[in-house]
Amino acid sequence: MSLFSAIFPPDDVVEELHDALRPFRAAYPRLRWQHPARWHVTVRFFGEAEPAGQLAGLDRVTAPVLRLRGSGTFRQVLWIGVDGALAELGEAADVPPDWRPHVTVARGAVLPHVEFTGREWTATEVALVRSRPAEGYTVLERVPLSTSNA
Repeated sequence: MSLFSAIFPPDDVVEELHDALRPFRAAYPRLRWQHPARWHVTVRFFGEAEPAGQLAGLDRVTAPVLRLRGSGTFRQVLWIGVDGALAELGEAADVPPDWRPHVTVARGAVLPHVEFTGREWTATEVALVRSRPAEGYTVLERVPLSTSNA
């Protein structure tokens, strides 16, 4: 079982991005477009592991305000970038120093550049997700992020 922790954007943010990508889906029909239900910001990838304490301590992290902005590519992946105060979450989750928060939206050989700036939202939780090729994603656990000003 492959595990990762993730932030799932709220429905209105997903809908906004889905609408913005409509002309790209039409112009690049050969790309393998990810279904919007799978869109997430990977916080940390754990690989083949049993779920045991991967989200420990994240409940003390202040919920960051995020925004999807811009795009980029790597290894035949088109992604939308994520702006926001993610340093505290990254430190608490022990992410690698080269962590680049993003949402993967498509895969393929020829990838477009997407100019996109979405609305802000507050990431109120981190999910522990199991990924299995035949089954898709299953959320195993959710940890709320702190929204208190104390």
